[in-house]
Amino acid sequence: MNDSHLSTQQFQVIDALSSGANLTQAAAQAGVHRNTVANWRSSSPQFQQALADLESDRALIFRERAQQLADLAFDSLREVLQDPKASPSVRLKAAVFIIQTAMPSSPAKIKKSPAFNNAPLEQPQKELTPAQECTTADLHKNAQKPEPYRRPGPKIGRNEACPCGSGQKYKRCCLGKSQTAAA
Repeated sequence: MNDSHLSTQQFQVIDALSSGANLTQAAAQAGVHRNTVANWRSSSPQFQQALADLESDRALIFRERAQQLADLAFDSLREVLQDPKASPSVRLKAAVFIIQTAMPSSPAKIKKSPAFNNAPLEQPQKELTPAQECTTADLHKNAQKPEPYRRPGPKIGRNEACPCGSGQKYKRCCLGKSQTAAA
């Protein structure tokens, strides 16, 4: 990364972001407006590269921390699984988590039991013959299009003379009345 093209304010923003500040806080610490930082992010390749390097460094730090805590987490899960006083649902959740973590790319999905998610048992689906299968595309293709609304006569404007012959505007005379009463 070539940092020689970054201003001191840009360095201050990068430093604040690396210490965990959000964009608005980092801009305030550097004495610039947050829109200025947003402009740097969109138009300055050096600033973009510095931010990308910062984000990759932070990702590496978080990954290392997670790996350090993984052993402790699995020890805790082992204790929960071996504890006879732990509720069965907690032990089941721990077991399912471990199995899903151990086999994340497994094509077979682990079906949750009703005790796990309080859902009713799924009914087995009946096999459909090819003639019975219907896709949504078939439904849309076969659906009848609704007929558009057609007025019985020409549209009467609100400010036009009322067709009843009163001499008033339509909006003051028959607009609120039913069509049959106006005729």
